[in-house]
Amino acid sequence: MNSRRPEWCTCGGLGASPDAGCSPCASLAEVAARIPTGFFETPQLRTALGSYDFGAVFLAVRQQADLSQTELGELLEISQSRISAVERNERGIGHVKVVARVATRLGIPAHLLGFAAGSAGNLADKEVSWVDRRDFLVLLTAATLGSNLHPELARLGNQLPGQAVPSSRTHIGASDIDAIENITDGFRRWDLAHGGGLCRSAALTQLHQVRALQKASCPDDLRPRLLIATAELASMAGWLAYDVEDHDAARKLWTYALDAAHQGEDHPRSTDLTVSVLLDMAHQSLHLDRPDEALKVTQLAQATAGNRKHPAAVSTDAYVFAVLGWCRATQGEVEPTKRALGQSEDRYDDANSAPVPSWARCYRGVVSDAEITAQQGYAMHLLSKSQPDFAPVAVAKLGQAVSGYENAHARSRAVNLPPLASAQFRTGDVDTAVVTGYQAISAIGNVSSARCYARLRDLSKAAQPFAARSEVADLRADIRAAVPLAV
Repeated sequence: MNSRRPEWCTCGGLGASPDAGCSPCASLAEVAARIPTGFFETPQLRTALGSYDFGAVFLAVRQQADLSQTELGELLEISQSRISAVERNERGIGHVKVVARVATRLGIPAHLLGFAAGSAGNLADKEVSWVDRRDFLVLLTAATLGSNLHPELARLGNQLPGQAVPSSRTHIGASDIDAIENITDGFRRWDLAHGGGLCRSAALTQLHQVRALQKASCPDDLRPRLLIATAELASMAGWLAYDVEDHDAARKLWTYALDAAHQGEDHPRSTDLTVSVLLDMAHQSLHLDRPDEALKVTQLAQATAGNRKHPAAVSTDAYVFAVLGWCRATQGEVEPTKRALGQSEDRYDDANSAPVPSWARCYRGVVSDAEITAQQGYAMHLLSKSQPDFAPVAVAKLGQAVSGYENAHARSRAVNLPPLASAQFRTGDVDTAVVTGYQAISAIGNVSSARCYARLRDLSKAAQPFAARSEVADLRADIRAAVPLAV
């Protein structure tokens, strides 16, 4: 370790505390002396920090403190390769623990990172990861039910990623809400076509601008619609964060959306939006391999759908059963999975004949025949992991879905190709699985969705039993080359 220590290190590799002037392999005091007071308050760095653009921050710090990427990486306990990737805007830093460490060691003021004004000291001691917090389900339930008993809800806005912005607007009208709704719809369509990575920062900026409007006067009959439009934008920003695997930010944004949706409960869209947000959160829990948590969140969504002032749309109700099917399939429960999927299909059939209210939007704009088939196929894929007999059904459903997606839904197609190839491997159709695997690599390379890479890694595991075949070994090697290093 000492041989890799930068020349200005004074800790001797013993890991002395920052209070003594050292951190493991980095002299914090000396670096701090090279960064003048107010350095991070410049307009350029305030903007970068507000959007979590740490690439610009790292470059500025290295130039100011005369540090190499390796030296900065050792100071922050981040690899040189990741520092390089962040500076090239190929990767980001969003996990609260990493952000806290960077902020503490570089002396970045907490408020510039969207933390509560007045926060001081080590942010890692003050901010708990929302992915790991034990009371997350309690907080989630409080936000869903509109309970003011949980102290976290009062400061949700201050905990959102990005930077709060002031507003001089004194009045909000219908045209302003139209604009918010159109902006959210634009982000939704962009995400479906390209993935969330390229528009996440823009969505956060828009959300903070909309949040700044909440104190402006608004006609009483428009206030619920403003709250729902704000919640919808926060929900979309949460999905974009999830799509790039910034799970902590996604949970904060979704919880904020739940709270805002409850405040706008007089609007008929409130229940539908609340349930949709909860289903997104269950989707995330499944992605994080937390099936028990996902089931509890889905059950909360199911209870909410029928116990609010306004009922959820039939299509959203159908999606509840689809996600419930995923939860049961993850746990290998065959009959409960089939039952949930059957109920989902029945509800989608009902939705086709039911009148659609003017305010009802499809779930993130993607409820189509292809998406419904993909939901069924993905549940069968999950079952096939423990019970390969379900793999042929998964292949049929996912293959039909992939072929049915429109060009505008490229991200949806990309995210379903890896489980299709995995199911093909489980049927023993190795040649077809290899072809589909390369299609998956190509499709995922054309969208900005870090979440897709997790499914590529799953595909590599599914291919492993056939690794003795040269074409499979080559595919797995190409997957390794295509998947960025884990965050």
